[in-house]
Amino acid sequence: METSNIALAVRQIRDVLLWVVLFFTVLYLFVLNVNSNGGGFIEVNKPSEKLLCQSVRKLQERDNSLSNTNISLLLEVQELRQKVAMYERLNRLLEFNSWMSQHGSKTRQNILILSSEYCGSSLLGELFNQNPQIFYLYEPLKALDYYKDNRPSDVYDSMVTNQIDGIFQCKFDDLSYYTNYMSFQYSSLKSRLASRALSTPPLCPEANARSFYSIRMCTPLKPKTTSAICKLHQHTVIKTIQFSDVHKLSYLMDKDGTDYLLKVVHLVRDPRAIVFSHFQRNFSSSNFSISLKEYSTKLCSQMLQNIKYAITAPPWLQGKYTLLRYEDLGTNPHQIAELVYKFAGVPIVSQVRMWLDKLADGGATQRPTQFGSSTSGSVEEFNARNLTQSVHNWRTQLQYKTVRAIETECYEVMNLLGYKIVDDEEELTTLNLSLVD
Repeated sequence: METSNIALAVRQIRDVLLWVVLFFTVLYLFVLNVNSNGGGFIEVNKPSEKLLCQSVRKLQERDNSLSNTNISLLLEVQELRQKVAMYERLNRLLEFNSWMSQHGSKTRQNILILSSEYCGSSLLGELFNQNPQIFYLYEPLKALDYYKDNRPSDVYDSMVTNQIDGIFQCKFDDLSYYTNYMSFQYSSLKSRLASRALSTPPLCPEANARSFYSIRMCTPLKPKTTSAICKLHQHTVIKTIQFSDVHKLSYLMDKDGTDYLLKVVHLVRDPRAIVFSHFQRNFSSSNFSISLKEYSTKLCSQMLQNIKYAITAPPWLQGKYTLLRYEDLGTNPHQIAELVYKFAGVPIVSQVRMWLDKLADGGATQRPTQFGSSTSGSVEEFNARNLTQSVHNWRTQLQYKTVRAIETECYEVMNLLGYKIVDDEEELTTLNLSLVD
């Protein structure tokens, strides 16, 4: 009897000890779980769980009916779970190493269109601007015009590199001078309206519906806003005629730590057509022959230097650079657009093809070009007739002796690029004879 009493007492003590151990184990796990949640990245779960508990208690106090409570609880829990899931998705998007934060670096394709004046680079840029996936900027280096003439060349080159680098990384925090230029300088209106991403309503009012237009009608751009707009697009394209030296691409491409992909499309044109366009807009009868020689020499010397450098293809430029003649683009826009997009590594979309179809069918496609603060605006029209004329019109308006003078200064670069020398005036004016190899 005494032995059985002792055994019973031992079992009771053991059961008590087991309950005590179980209690402290549960308490330890609860404290550990609270601490773990407190140190987690997603903070939005904690207030949501608290809100869920409060809602359950209120529902229980308000209605003791089991069936009504269950229905209300289910509805409330479902709504709160949806909110928690939404907050969790938002937090994942904002995490430092998330796909969204990397979207502006390794996954982006960035394209730099290089050209010189009167080469038709606006047409090439528009091929990319028509793509809603592309953040396109027209002549952003104009924001640095003051520094080009008032700073040493190495300082200016550094500023150019910093600006292009910032744009391609969608980091405009250090480019407030650029966003201010695009917001308040009257001379920036052409660049602002040429970028679909920065001028589509509500950022700017519809341009073609107005006889008067001013940059002040557009919403001012802030660095963070511009960065966000850039990141909403999958790719970035810059078009500039102010980056004149191909070898300076090394500042962007031949360095450690470059966190984005970059392709370069270099657009060139027949020097005879460029010289014709230049003097058509800047004609001076005094010393025309001297000015013609000086301009042709400078133009073709720069072109030759760039072409020879690109031909050597330094390792950092291999596979990332392509040369395009405007004459090929102007006569075969559909085919060239497909090739350029393929080189850039960007899928060509239906909007681009539709724009080219409209252009080829003779329908004028308009792009804002120049609006004054107190004058009516005008638009630059692209259509098939204008493209054909732009390729050939110099041949009917330049005298043969003028053409020969240009060819004398530009023979070497013309030969490299496949532009034929004309033998006589008849060959010059016979437009069905191509002067492009």
